[in-house]
Amino acid sequence: MKRRGIVALLAAVMVIAGSVFCYADTDGLELLSTYPENGQENTSMENVGVKLRFNHPVNSKAAKKVDSKVVKLVDEDGKTVPSQILFSDKNDGLVLVLADTTDYRVKNNAKYTVKIGADFVDNDGHVLGRDQEITFKTYNQSVNNIVNMAMMVVMFGGIMFVTMKQQKEKEAEEKETKTKEAAFNPYKEAKRTGKTVQEVIDEENKRQAKLAKKNKKKGDAHSKGKERIICADYLNNVYHVHAPAPIHKTKKKK
Repeated sequence: MKRRGIVALLAAVMVIAGSVFCYADTDGLELLSTYPENGQENTSMENVGVKLRFNHPVNSKAAKKVDSKVVKLVDEDGKTVPSQILFSDKNDGLVLVLADTTDYRVKNNAKYTVKIGADFVDNDGHVLGRDQEITFKTYNQSVNNIVNMAMMVVMFGGIMFVTMKQQKEKEAEEKETKTKEAAFNPYKEAKRTGKTVQEVIDEENKRQAKLAKKNKKKGDAHSKGKERIICADYLNNVYHVHAPAPIHKTKKKK
């Protein structure tokens, strides 16, 4: 008998607990996510606003009428920012609170807050039940400008440094070549290397001829490049051919 009483008591407890969970289900209206998130910094100044996503559709005519009055965007001084409350046509619970920048200038490095009233309602009449706020901060445009200017200065400074270095190296090379050419003494070179004067002169002549050939080759390549550019400018349909195309001969029919 006692055993039956205990079983009955446990069954009653389970029924009561089930009833509690039944009434505490997820049928209520909830704010699932926001973008930007609450407390986020360095948000865009071009499109100031917050995307709200609820667990129920909120796009009925009646819901829009109520919700557009209980949602607002305020600045860090508590002043209401002129905004548009946009509802998604799909039943996905999406709402966009967007600042109307037609007559309002978004502040730099400033806090903005979207306030949602407790009376916010969905299509089925469920209410949010409590006030909610999402605060975010716009990025610091002044710091951004300073960073961008610094990067440009570093970039142009680097380009100028490399250009000047190459120019100095080229001048030093030309100066060294001229010095070597001017300071060439076949007698001293013959004494230094142990070769005859004639051998030293012949080697120098060969070196000079090789250098002149190399310089001429560079000059010819540069001139050809210019000629190709000029031809391309005036004759758009003319293309450079590297080699003649083969001619395929066809046999005549007898």
